[in-house]
Parts: sequence; C-alpha cells; structure tokens
Amino acid sequence: MPTYIISEAKPKLGALVKQASAGKTIYLLNGKDMVALVPAHPTHEVPSNLDVPSVNRRLAASERTPSAPWNRGDAARLAKQVLKTKPVE
Repeated sequence: MPTYIISEAKPKLGALVKQASAGKTIYLLNGKDMVALVPAHPTHEVPSNLDVPSVNRRLAASERTPSAPWNRGDAARLAKQVLKTKPVE
C-alpha cells in the first residue's frame, strides 16, 4: 500500500497517476486526511478538445490568489466547469 505525504507526492504526481491508472491504489496524506488515487471510469465522455493549457493557466493563477492554497472541493468545481464548457467546432 504505497502511501505518500503531499510534499513527497507533488514532484512525482504524473508517475503516481500513471500507476493508479494501471490499477494500483496510491494513498496520499495531508495531515489527518487521507485520499486514494484509483482508476476512474467517467460516466460521460471526456471532451477530446479539452483546452489543457487554459486549465493549467487557471490552476497556476489560483496559486497566486488570496484564496491559495485551495480549499476542499475547489479542484472538483474547476473540473466540472471545464467539462460543462461546450466544445469549439
């Protein structure tokens, strides 16, 4: 059961996600809170034209705001906004 504290996981997050996608459960600790990285099976189609640079800019901008660090649920709200965006044709 691989377990990492957040500061250990940040630099290797891409590799950890790849491991989780392959079926390995990865646990992340943040103080007393623990979450698991596990493969997800979306109930809807993920848009193929997802504007990744735009999402990355929004994430980077959030780190420079008075609300940083993120509060619980912020990432989920951002993901929902991105998935609701209508694809550009």
